Amino acid sequence: HVIVGVGATVLNMHRPALALDTVDLVGAMDIRHDAGRERADSLGCPYFTDYKEMIAETKPDVVVVMTPHTSHAEIAIHGLEAGCHVLVEKPIAVQVKEADAMVAAMRRTGRCLAVNFQQRFRPEIVAAHQLIQSGALGKIQHIDMVLSWLRTAAYFRMGGWRASWAGEGGGVLINQSIHDLDILCHLLGAPAALTGWTRTIQQAIETEDTVQAMFRWANGAMGSLFVSTAVGSRPYRLEIVGSQGMLQIGQGTIQYEAYEQDVREFIDTSPEPFGVLPGVPQEIALGDSTGAHVDVYKNLHAAILDGAPLLVAADTAVAALELANGITLASAQGGEVSLPLDRDAYAALLARYTAGGKS
Repeated sequence: HVIVGVGATVLNMHRPALALDTVDLVGAMDIRHDAGRERADSLGCPYFTDYKEMIAETKPDVVVVMTPHTSHAEIAIHGLEAGCHVLVEKPIAVQVKEADAMVAAMRRTGRCLAVNFQQRFRPEIVAAHQLIQSGALGKIQHIDMVLSWLRTAAYFRMGGWRASWAGEGGGVLINQSIHDLDILCHLLGAPAALTGWTRTIQQAIETEDTVQAMFRWANGAMGSLFVSTAVGSRPYRLEIVGSQGMLQIGQGTIQYEAYEQDVREFIDTSPEPFGVLPGVPQEIALGDSTGAHVDVYKNLHAAILDGAPLLVAADTAVAALELANGITLASAQGGEVSLPLDRDAYAALLARYTAGGKS
């Protein structure tokens, strides 16, 4: 393995995974040379000043990309075309047009391109995915997601690229809430359309710190998302309601209630004008995954060495970015946006925002 962007704060979250027996770290690179050398020394590997030279010299099996989002596409595509597998930090890129090119490179080269969406491995998310796929909830009707990723001014001072259009390509949507958008798509598939409102209500930043979005799925299901880095901490809540049951998911918790009959049948047959549909709490067995970076590494290594399914493959990670881009576009246009997203329309909007044209 080699690391591009070893000076990143997120390195500390990767350290347990880098200690796996399947990892032999042979190089690290960062554009901030003092910090990069210090980190490389702490990891016991050679330091490089140029990622292309590092890849050419070390010929690694895996390139781990920890740089700011705006450089993900360029570095990942270079790594794939050099014959390497690639693990890129979230988000996959800053706009879907770049992500499309990354997926095309993955397919063209036959290499693995994984995105670090470790929250898919949270035990409660694994259990929810299995339940939904089994059909236990019946027809999905409504989804509600509310959460806070509170951040202080000190957080944004950690890197000048943070929460800027040129440096990050967005705010809470593309950084913190990209995990939540990924969970939404991972569990339920991508919506058919959305609308949304992005605001900067507290933070002294140029991108959004607060978002309200509404989603519409092809099967008729509707959903909502509220997320912010500027409101007091609120409990993580994801509620999924189906015609045969409902899930309530928190951070590390899941509650499943099965209805005694399908809600459509209950509506048609109950003699009570104000009937209440009884639900029965169900026990859910949780697995031993942790939802940490190490789960992503283990899965990637199993895919490379044993041909196991890659559970965080790039082509499954584009949907979350498409929602983030779509909400931003919907807020700018003041209306509903259909998916798949108009790539050119979003690219033009991002170029305008990056040039300082956001009103």
